[in-house]
This record gives sequence, C-alpha cells and structure tokens, in this order.
Amino acid sequence: MQETMENRKLNILFISSWYPNKLKPLNGIFVKRHAEAVTKDCNVSAIFVRSDKNYAVEESVEDGIYTLHGYYKNPAVKIPGIYQLVKFVRYISLWRKLLFFYRRKKGKPDLIHSNIVYPVSVLATFVKIVWRVPYIIYEHWTGYMPEHGLHKGFIKKTLSRIAVSRAEAIVTPSLVLSQAMQSFGLMNKYFVIANVVDTESFSIPPSAQHRDGGFHFMHISSLDDHQKNVTGIVRTFKKFHALHPQTKLTIVWDEEKTEAMETIQTEESFSEQDGIYLLGKKTGTELVSIFQQADAFILFSNFETQSIVLLEAISCGIPVISSRCGGPEEFITPLNGLLVDKGNEIQLEEAMENMLKNRNRYHPEEVRNSVMYMVSKDAVAQKIMNLYKNVLGLIP
Repeated sequence: MQETMENRKLNILFISSWYPNKLKPLNGIFVKRHAEAVTKDCNVSAIFVRSDKNYAVEESVEDGIYTLHGYYKNPAVKIPGIYQLVKFVRYISLWRKLLFFYRRKKGKPDLIHSNIVYPVSVLATFVKIVWRVPYIIYEHWTGYMPEHGLHKGFIKKTLSRIAVSRAEAIVTPSLVLSQAMQSFGLMNKYFVIANVVDTESFSIPPSAQHRDGGFHFMHISSLDDHQKNVTGIVRTFKKFHALHPQTKLTIVWDEEKTEAMETIQTEESFSEQDGIYLLGKKTGTELVSIFQQADAFILFSNFETQSIVLLEAISCGIPVISSRCGGPEEFITPLNGLLVDKGNEIQLEEAMENMLKNRNRYHPEEVRNSVMYMVSKDAVAQKIMNLYKNVLGLIP
C-alpha cells in the first residue's frame, strides 16, 4: 500500500465545519485555500453540510477541488429541544449520505483532512473506524482562547477530547492556539502551519507611493467589537486626527455588517469630519486595491489565533500596528510593524504617531518578504504535504 501511495497522487478528503457556500461565500475561505494549495500534489475533494430553507445537494469542481455541498432543510417545528434534535438528525443523515456518495464515486481516501474540531471532527472518528482511514485536524476556532471562553459544555468538551485524541496530528495556525487547546486537555502531536495568503493578488502595487501627501490608515474585520475592539480604534483615531488632520482611517468589513457598525457608532459616534470613512463590504480585487492604497494597517483585537488580514496587509508591503492579542506576536517584527498592549489606547496613539513620523523606515519589499516564507501558497503546501507523508508513513 505504501509503495502505491509513493508512486501516485494522494487522495485527500477535506471535511469542514466551515467552508465557502452559497449562503456565506467567505465562510471558512482559509480552509478552501489550504485545499487549493495541495491540489498540485493531491487529488483533493471537499464536503460541507449546513442548514437552509430547502434540501439540496450540489456537486461541482471548484478550483481543482471536487466539492459536495449539502443543505438540509431547517425544521418547521420551533419547540426548543425538539428543533435542535431534528436539526442534528438531519445534519448527521446528510453527512452520512454525502460521505458514502463520495466513497462510491471517488473510492476510499488516503487521508481525511478535517477542519475545526467540533462538530465535524467528531464524524471523522467514526469514518476512521468504518473506512479505516486516518485523519488529521486543522483547528482555527478562537473559542479556546481564554478571552473568548466558548469551549464549554460537558458534551462538547468530551466529544472534542475524543476527536483530538484519535487524530494522527493536530494543526493550528499559531503556537498560542495550540497552547490554548492543550490547556483544555486536548492532547496530541501539534504542528503549526500558517493560513495561506493569495500573495499573487495581495502584492506590492507597481508604484508604492504616498499619493496625496496625507497618511492613510486602514482596518478590516468582522466588526465583532468584543473581539476586534473597533470602538477602541475609532476613539483613538479621532484624537489622533484632531492633531493630524492630513490623516484618514478607512474601515472595511468582510460581510454584511450594517447592524454591527450601527452599534459601534452608537458606542462611539464619528463621521468623515473625524477623518473616518466607511467603505462597507469589499472583496476580491476591490479589497486588494484598498489595501494597496493604505500606508498602514491597524488591528486592535482582544484575541486572535493568527489574523489573515494582518498577513494580507504585510504581503502588500504595508506596515501594521497590532495589539498583543495572541497570534500576531508570532510574526510581527520591527521590519513589518509595531505591537501595542491590547486595550491600551495611549500606546495605540503613540504607534500611529510613530508610523506617521517614520513612514520611510518601512521598505515594502522587506515588509512583504518578512512573511512570505510562512504564508505563500507553495510554502504552506510543502508543509502540509510533509505532514501528510509523515502521517502516512511515506517519510523514512
């Protein structure tokens, strides 16, 4: 069997609790990017199941990935307890159907690449027994972070511990997330492999220059103020802008977040007179263009497992300001940015001042190259492939 795998592409099945779908096109996009990264060396398939208004199964090939999207119908009954039970039964039933459909069409995979421990990796433990196929888990969830505190409940904790213990390896995008998981007794062999950044799109523009003599800060996030502390950024920038009227702050979000922004504006009112501009939801080339027009990026989160947006900014050659909130400390250096204590608005304002006064200290090529070794598609693919081969016994 080992000789057979050594002489052909590996067959890898991605299953995930989060994955881009017709209802949320950006949900778990980082999972899909990992799948795309290994398509050069593997035959990759992906299965994802979620609820919707109507039942549907969609089969497609997306960016070289054979993909099955399953949508089970939301229960009509709304009685607490019964509603959740019916959803659970439909969820498991559709997963079972799609897994066996995949098996009939594609055969048995060599390895299952499961994403997010709960709930989908619990299914991986049963597939391992029935199909006799090993699995690894890549975890992204911030719920293990002490500031978030969402990893709770006897059933979730117990099933998560079982899923983690029976995996061949656990992968996280940062050391801090690995440590947070282990603090809950989720023990296994841990590996750190970064998220993929589309470094071909997120790149230094042909003429990286300050176009209007001003200074342009940028922030993009989900606008979850508990995690991202957008009000802290706004409050600090208003003071900073009063002293430096040539500066501006652009705020972008990655999904429809009108209600979240209204809540933030209620907490800390602002307008364009404060130098703060709301651009709304942006994706694709439009988002890349906004990054490339910025002079610096700000993230003031209370907790992060890594932060893809910071890495995207750095890949564009843009220096960053970030709070010490977990993952960012592992890759922000004097070459690419500044770190401040989380929640410390005095330090944040000082960092903005530092960026403004020392704008020529950061060289776009040096900024970009500081993370290319960890986030480029080829770099991440090589690390994942080495792990696959290690798990399957293909490395002596």
